[in-house]
Amino acid sequence: MQDILSVKNLKKYFVKKGFTGASKEITRVADDISFSIKNAETFVLAGESGSGKTTIARLILRALEPDSGTISFDGQDITNQKDDLKKIRLGCQMVHQDPYASINPRMTILDIVKEPLEIHNIGNKEERSRLAMVALGQVKLESDDIASKYPHMLSGGQRQRVAIARAIVTNPKLVIADEPVSMLDVSVRIGILELIKELQEKHGISFLYITHDLSTARYIGHRIAILYLGKIVETGPINEVLSSPRHPYTQALIDSISEPDPDNLHRDKKIRINEPSNADAYQGCRFRPRCPYAIEKCKQEPELEKVSEQRQVACFVKID
Repeated sequence: MQDILSVKNLKKYFVKKGFTGASKEITRVADDISFSIKNAETFVLAGESGSGKTTIARLILRALEPDSGTISFDGQDITNQKDDLKKIRLGCQMVHQDPYASINPRMTILDIVKEPLEIHNIGNKEERSRLAMVALGQVKLESDDIASKYPHMLSGGQRQRVAIARAIVTNPKLVIADEPVSMLDVSVRIGILELIKELQEKHGISFLYITHDLSTARYIGHRIAILYLGKIVETGPINEVLSSPRHPYTQALIDSISEPDPDNLHRDKKIRINEPSNADAYQGCRFRPRCPYAIEKCKQEPELEKVSEQRQVACFVKID
């Protein structure tokens, strides 16, 4: 089966310059990133803030130009594509983290959902309105009253449903969901996650789900890649990775999940909180300055190696 998205050896470095224009610091926000997403699959890209998750999403959508590597969407190499980007984006949409900032407050809900159809010149005015109402119905906002409202009249959960409706109205093959529930109340998160799963089952949409929250990742994902400082450190089937992590950073993310146990307040923290200095950030293993299992060999950079048929880990120690 052909992958809907294939990313190979993707790199993007940002250079911070001083007042004189001389290069000072290099931040490797995406460093040799490779993964693929199958049809009707949810692939999770997980990591803490600043690990490069959103930058990778912007590279895939070609909002940023990669320094090197290849991006293939639906069998077509789009890495250096310039003329057909509009056509590519028709099949690859994005749901942003903030439902307050990602939609235009001056437009009605119906006009917001219709906008992608107008941009891509799909149908006439009546057909666009019909398709927009169908999309709103698919996200459980089928009321005519909702369609005539403005974003400030809706709750956060309803606004995120509007953003999802806008993303699916063009019948995309891939939707990139960038932390779609992190700014919502806990009580409405499950509704959004259930909606994503329902849309996938009904329409066969593939999802790239970006998050730092492994509890929601496990609920919705099929496979996962753990990202740290722009580098994938572990990848594989999500239940297998989260049930038996082999990289210390994956274990640290799992340990950070809150549990209703007062003893957790006094539990020793195995992972060092301090971040490495800029000079040391990319020397050897990225996680070495914080890792309790670091050995001398960790001063070299580990490559992703197979530990089973579907799992890869970039670690010399590979905890059990």
